[in-house]
Amino acid sequence: MIAAAAAQTTTTKTKTIIPVRRTSRRSTKTMIVARAARQQQREQSEEAAVMVDRRRALMGGLATLVAVTQPNAIVLAEESATPKKVVAVPYTPYVVTSESSEEALAVAKALKEAGARLYGAFWCENCNKQKEILGKEAMEIIDYVECFPNGVYQNAEGHEDVVKPDGICEGYTSAWPLWVVPKGEDDEIGIQGQVKKPRELQRLIKEAKGEKVDLVKYFTTLDME
Repeated sequence: MIAAAAAQTTTTKTKTIIPVRRTSRRSTKTMIVARAARQQQREQSEEAAVMVDRRRALMGGLATLVAVTQPNAIVLAEESATPKKVVAVPYTPYVVTSESSEEALAVAKALKEAGARLYGAFWCENCNKQKEILGKEAMEIIDYVECFPNGVYQNAEGHEDVVKPDGICEGYTSAWPLWVVPKGEDDEIGIQGQVKKPRELQRLIKEAKGEKVDLVKYFTTLDME
């Protein structure tokens, strides 16, 4: 009987420990409140967006009105904010001062016989370096083509805009100085954007003629100075 009473007591205690969930209603109420708050925020955001659109439309109408009644106002404002870039560089031929070596004269004559042309621009620093390496006597022999014979002008008062190479240089404007040597009847080879020594130009002539170049001899005897 004592054991039965103990068992009954234990059973009674076990039944009293069952948890009661009283938070379910509170959680539901909290979710409803949060959902209502989000809905209210969404409606306020939509109303704000509508107000912004209305303001933009109003500002657009005012801008159109100003453009119609005072057409020069907006143009003057743009010009004052971003002034036009003015470029005025008149054509000035570069004067070569160095004297030509015997090697440079020989190469210049060979280039002339091969029909070679040198394309450049008077403002091109590398073009002027190439001329100085060959010398003034050699440059009088070489067929030189100036790509900006009319200077360079942009937004300059009294001058037409000239920002592109002359038509005579069409197809030869990738980089200067640009050497071009005919190869056969319908082909040609060249070197662009590099300053070359007379020895290197002699090699270009041989390649245009289809002659083989002894590269070992060429590089082992090349003057590195």
